[in-house]
Amino acid sequence: MSMFDRPRNHEPIPWRHGTITTPLYTAATVYAGSLVMDLATDGTGFPIALMGLGSVPGIVAAAASRWFRTKHQASLPARIFHTAFTATWTTATYAWLTWASYDSPWTMASAATVAIATAALTPAYAVDRYLRHDVIAAQWAEEAKQNQVVDGNEWEVLFEQAGARGVKVQPDSFTTRGGYALPLKLTATPYAQILPMLPMIETKKGDLRTGALDLRPGDSGLASDAVLYVSTRDVMSESVDLPADTHPLTITEPLTLGVLESGEPFEIKFRQNSVFIAGKKGSGKSVLLHCIISVITRCTDAVIWMIDMAEGNTAKRWLRPWVEQWKDQHGRLIDRPILDWVATSVEEAVRLLKASVAVADGRARRMPGGKIRPTANIPALIVITDENPELMSRVPEAIQEKVRGIKKGRKAAVDYIDAAQRGTGPNTGGGEVMSQYDTVIGGRFPKKGEGQFVFPDYFQRVDLSTLPGNGSFYVLDEQRSKTRMGPEKFKGYFVFDDDEHPDGTEARVIEEKAVERWDIRPDLDQQSQADAEPYGYSTRWEDKTRIAWLLDAIGLPTHNPATPAAPGPTPQEPARPSRPSASAATGTIAPLPSIDSYIQRSKQHQNQEQQEATEPQLDPAALERVLAEAEKLTKQAAVDLIKPTKKDRRHPRRDEVTDWVRDAGGDGITVADVRARLEALYPGETPPSDTAIQNWFAAHPNIQKPGRGLYVWTTDEADTTEDQVETDDGLTDQVNAVLGEATELVVAKQHASAAFLQRNLRVRWDIANDLLKALAATGIISPNPDEHGNHPVLRKPQD
Repeated sequence: MSMFDRPRNHEPIPWRHGTITTPLYTAATVYAGSLVMDLATDGTGFPIALMGLGSVPGIVAAAASRWFRTKHQASLPARIFHTAFTATWTTATYAWLTWASYDSPWTMASAATVAIATAALTPAYAVDRYLRHDVIAAQWAEEAKQNQVVDGNEWEVLFEQAGARGVKVQPDSFTTRGGYALPLKLTATPYAQILPMLPMIETKKGDLRTGALDLRPGDSGLASDAVLYVSTRDVMSESVDLPADTHPLTITEPLTLGVLESGEPFEIKFRQNSVFIAGKKGSGKSVLLHCIISVITRCTDAVIWMIDMAEGNTAKRWLRPWVEQWKDQHGRLIDRPILDWVATSVEEAVRLLKASVAVADGRARRMPGGKIRPTANIPALIVITDENPELMSRVPEAIQEKVRGIKKGRKAAVDYIDAAQRGTGPNTGGGEVMSQYDTVIGGRFPKKGEGQFVFPDYFQRVDLSTLPGNGSFYVLDEQRSKTRMGPEKFKGYFVFDDDEHPDGTEARVIEEKAVERWDIRPDLDQQSQADAEPYGYSTRWEDKTRIAWLLDAIGLPTHNPATPAAPGPTPQEPARPSRPSASAATGTIAPLPSIDSYIQRSKQHQNQEQQEATEPQLDPAALERVLAEAEKLTKQAAVDLIKPTKKDRRHPRRDEVTDWVRDAGGDGITVADVRARLEALYPGETPPSDTAIQNWFAAHPNIQKPGRGLYVWTTDEADTTEDQVETDDGLTDQVNAVLGEATELVVAKQHASAAFLQRNLRVRWDIANDLLKALAATGIISPNPDEHGNHPVLRKPQD
């Protein structure tokens, strides 16, 4: 088939290859240009010299370009014809534009002139095109390869061999960023039965990697329509750096966190979306949290509160520029934290959760109805929790507040993001909390069985143990659930979050991003601040007992001395003027002052405490009775809050009973013992039946029944990682494992503190303190710290 006989429907780019259409498009463009020129000059015309100056170089450049471009594509006579043809039509074009600038192109005679010239040059273009038939054929072949990437018959045979009958591949296949896609018509085998066959089809195809096929429902919603995505690019094994963009965003639009396996951007909307992230240590959860913080802090309508139960290790990097008084790229002093509130202790975390619920309640009370749309004046409140099990497995009060917050915050622009190492009940707060998450993200686990806790409805389809490398995840949101797509793979952006680069130089990647973003985010609106004030919102950074973790990290004393910890401005450094406070009427954003100001203001609170101490005090016995009565009322209110409804049939004593089994340890406990204890503690309640208690124990992963009627608590794989086994020398395994490294580090750096060891050895806070005790016992450091919490090092490097 020659190029002139090729069917039109196989011609990928008609304007580029069409024998007739190309001259017509060109003539129409030139004529339109002359009309615009006539309107621009208003009949005055350009000087002839100016027109010639622009025309001659243009003609020469076009002809020369054509001559050199056809050097390896045509013979010498053909090159001469191509060059002459280009010079001819270029000259005609410039001549027409020159004439049109002096006369009117709006007449029929002018239009006829262009039409005659087009008709005269069209045969020459056909010859020019014919002489390029080899080049055009190669272009057609390449474009056809891109648009017709598969052989439908081959795939139908593969489906038939795998046992899927009646699968028809539609002709309109298309390319994706990660490979290509095949629309399918299912006539005999349903969608659900084809899914388990995909690994067999991959094997029979022969040139595909494991997991390269992904079957999705069609857009029509019909059960007979499906789309097979074939991945020829291993996106999940790639490392994609977090983009360096810093332009402002909005929380009301999807934010990009990585790349889907198809090669498309992975976007997630954090507004009205509670997110749960599960993955083992090293799966990439922390890096993903850094990515989430990096995009939310670019939003002009969102504020972040963070609960970081790993002693603030994730939050410290973002707060460091503010704490150390850095300046941004414009020379401005960073005088407020990029994270509005950070909690690292159980008490502070409960306080923060209660404040978030109070904000949701206050906003719900004030709004006329519907849902709040976040703005800079009323920003969304995003509560991020790292190491979620530290609260959910030990603090019932935190569970109650988290349940209330997730349920009530959706309409009030208060949303939650939680990260944990497992998807089991103790890590999430139980089914009541887990059922409220809109989006679930699962990272890599060593065993496939963990998938049943993260994606219970897709256990046979999702194998979290096969995810390649760190930063690879499955995601399941409402949209993917509604469309039957199920969990989809994505690769999260990578951001370097270590303290040092491999070459030993200091790494400040997170800090630099905080510097770029610190002034973008808004402040919490005044009314929400008032709602959170009963829980210590205004003193969240100035109460030194609440920010001891941060002060220790920067080397400041963590106790409350009688004098301010940080001196005021010196005469050489004038005091910085305070920014105006936020106004409810104007919505003016009022950034927070520096940490020095918070620490200095603590003196005022100390004076107030001293005045209160001199005032008459309540009788201790009377005070104890009041507190006991308040505690009784609080417990009863908590019971009332979690009483089962028609939708929530969880018994209010179930968690308490589970704790009794754990406390009994190896001695175990019987159902009769449980009932007797419940009757003694709660005489006015009807105890649960024996069958109900037995079902509670059977459903719990840590409770076993080794003998007749006896239930004991067993430690699973995740819990054993937290156990500390004491050795003969009185130290724990974890302390002994790093004691040698700690000794070398302290002697080499001549510095010793809990924060120093925790930061450099990547250990927990309690392990760091045990290391200090061991180093002091061996005479390496002084057992008594100085006022900054640093232990003097007694041994020199040469020792």
